[in-house]
Amino acid sequence: MNGSDHMAGKFLGMVMTPLDVQVEGLDAVMDRIAATGATAISTGRAVAREAASGAGHRAPPLDIDGYARVFDRPVWGKRELMLESFTVDRPNMAMYDSTPYKPGWRDLPPGIDAETPDRIVEDARRRGWEVYVGASPLAVPGPAPDDQMRWPDGSAPDPARRVARQGCPSAPDVRAYAVARVLDTVRAAAPVDGVCLDWLEYTTYLLEDHFACVGPHSLRHAEELGYDAGRIARDVTALWDWLHRLDGAALEHAVAVSAGPSRLVDLLLRHPGWHDFLSFKRDVVRGLYAEIRSALDEHGYGDVKLVANGWAPPFNRSSGMDYAALSTTVQVVRPKMYTFHWSAMPRWYGETLLNWNPDLGEGAVIKAVKRCFDLPDDNDTPTLADYHIPGPDEEHPVHARTFRDRVQEVARQVDGRCPVMPLAHGYRPAAQWKRKLAILRDCDIEGLWVQRYCYLSDEKLGILGDVWR
Repeated sequence: MNGSDHMAGKFLGMVMTPLDVQVEGLDAVMDRIAATGATAISTGRAVAREAASGAGHRAPPLDIDGYARVFDRPVWGKRELMLESFTVDRPNMAMYDSTPYKPGWRDLPPGIDAETPDRIVEDARRRGWEVYVGASPLAVPGPAPDDQMRWPDGSAPDPARRVARQGCPSAPDVRAYAVARVLDTVRAAAPVDGVCLDWLEYTTYLLEDHFACVGPHSLRHAEELGYDAGRIARDVTALWDWLHRLDGAALEHAVAVSAGPSRLVDLLLRHPGWHDFLSFKRDVVRGLYAEIRSALDEHGYGDVKLVANGWAPPFNRSSGMDYAALSTTVQVVRPKMYTFHWSAMPRWYGETLLNWNPDLGEGAVIKAVKRCFDLPDDNDTPTLADYHIPGPDEEHPVHARTFRDRVQEVARQVDGRCPVMPLAHGYRPAAQWKRKLAILRDCDIEGLWVQRYCYLSDEKLGILGDVWR
């Protein structure tokens, strides 16, 4: 089978924003997307302007410490800048009556075209494309202390080191806000073909994230779902404490457990609360998706596809994004193939372990992290400085096998029950972009979404069209 035969009929969608059109113009952006062969876009309902000094948010986002990450396509002549964003649709506050959390709203300043999002949708419809909208519904504004994620020691995550900044998904007020936020997003954007949900999981950017959440809301929720919350708390805390007192032998044991199925089974038998914890997180995420699906159906949006973005294996097990469990609730799953994050995670995890265990050797810790979390590369003498969010021209140190295996594992988990369409991030050098697209082209998937237009130079857009069409 040649590449063109394998690709016949496979879907291609592009994530883009109104900012792209504000900068480059509607026809230019949409024509470039069309040239790739894409037949769908996912867009937003916000417009932006460059922020005054000391205000706004960085674009691209830092994602902890990604200072080297920049756009491929300049925004008003700059590849990084501070932006202010303005939602064009006033929220329907009545939808949030069941939660104390309310979305923010600011009047649009003069000089910004509030019609840009609608013009994008109209143009896409004229071209016969599907239109999707995105939402991050667990990102509640100003969560109360009791509604924040909690580590086993009772502390809350440092906001400066949170990428997604979700509230605890077991907190009733957070869950109510999440459902309302999705409904309000779809209402404002209607009619749309689908809504793509991001960070509706626990995330695993940092080692500590694997231990979220064991706060009061989570333990109460665990009991409601039939789990022994005390056993979960004991075994999760035991692993947390063990990781705070590692020595060389313990580090070697951790690597041996990750490499030996019998050792792993023995560990889970001796600490069943950890297995319960992973299952509980799966049930929380699946339950929230089911609530959202039901709410969409009840409000007349039964034809709107529910699309789940999530961590790729092996991290999805700890993030609660069990693709097999979700495949009967959502209409599409999109594992996020964000290798610029994977490139930094050995350092992010390693720094935590070294902070907890300063007597450990840096190289040994990084090697253990790479082995335990399936992050292989060709660096046999690693240091923390080797692992970071790459600059725009740096190759991401991720093996082709790792990239392929993670996609294929999601396809195996889903087993045909719903479409698998990876979310491939365009932030990487052009030559590596071409190689990764070729890998994805030959995987057992129903299509591909690309994140996103602003990270795709004209060269990379051309590569996408050549490889995928």
